[in-house]
Amino acid sequence: MPLKPLEAASCQDTLTNCLRNQLLITNLEKLQKYSGKLQQNVSNWLREIQQTMNMFKLTDDEKLFYVSLCLEADARDWFYDNPHLCSTWSIFTQNLLKTFESSGKGSIAFNRLRHYEQGINQDVRHYYSEVMKLCKEANPIMDDVSKLQYLKDSLKPSLRFDVLLKNPKNPEEFLEYAQMIEELKSLDDKQDVLTYLDKQKFTKPPTINSNNINNKPQQINQPSIPRQPNHNNVYYKPNYNNTNPKRIFNNTTPNQVPYNNTIPKPPYQCYKCGANDHYIHNCPHFQ
Repeated sequence: MPLKPLEAASCQDTLTNCLRNQLLITNLEKLQKYSGKLQQNVSNWLREIQQTMNMFKLTDDEKLFYVSLCLEADARDWFYDNPHLCSTWSIFTQNLLKTFESSGKGSIAFNRLRHYEQGINQDVRHYYSEVMKLCKEANPIMDDVSKLQYLKDSLKPSLRFDVLLKNPKNPEEFLEYAQMIEELKSLDDKQDVLTYLDKQKFTKPPTINSNNINNKPQQINQPSIPRQPNHNNVYYKPNYNNTNPKRIFNNTTPNQVPYNNTIPKPPYQCYKCGANDHYIHNCPHFQ
C-alpha cells in the first residue's frame, strides 16, 4: 500500500535528520578532544568546535547536547559534576574558559596585543586574523570598539592614514577599507616599476670595446704634397697653417758647403778726379 504524501514527507525528514546527525557525530569525533590539560589551548579548541557546529546550523541546545562527545578526562568530569555551570551554551563557554584557562594567559595575550604591529610584507587579511585572534585570547567577550582600536593602532603607517580617513565603524568595515587601499597602493607600486623599466630602456650606458683598450693611439697623418722634380733645385715645403704651400728656392744640395755670392768691393780711388792715391775728401781739386 503506497504511503500518503504527508507520511512520505515525514519519513524523508526523519531520514535526512538521521544522516545529518551521523555526519555531525563523525566530524566531531575527528576533532581533538579537550581534556583540561595545561598543554591544550581551551580558546582555540572552543573556536574549532563552534565552527564545526555552526557549519551544521545547530541551535544552542543542540550544541550543549553534542559537546560532551568532545570532552574527556578532567574536562568531561567537570561538565557532568557541575550541571549548574552548563545550563545554557553561553554560560557553558564562559565557565569553561574561566575554569580551565590559565590565569596568566589573559595578561600575556594583552601584552602581545599592545605590542603587535603589522609586518612590512604582511597582507591585511593575515594581519586582521592575527589581531582578532589575540583579542579573543585576551578577552573572549571583548567588544567591537576595543577590537577596532587595536586594529587601527597596529596597522602599518603606509596604510594607517588612508584607513583612518575612511573612519570604519566596526572590524568588518576596517577589513574592507584596508584591503581596498592595499590593492590600490599595490597597483601604484607596479605602475612605478613599469615606468622605471621603460626609462631604463632608453638610457643604455655606452659600450666599451675591449679590443681597443690596450691599443696605442694611431698617428694622425698630416696632409703632404708630393715632391715634383725640378732642375733648379726647387722643392716645396708644406705649410699646415695655410692651404697654399710656400715655394722656396735653394741652390744648395745636401752635404754641400754653401757658395758665397758676395759682390767685390770697388777699387780704392777718388770719385772727383779719378786718381787712385787718395779719397775724394783729400782731393786737391777741393782745396
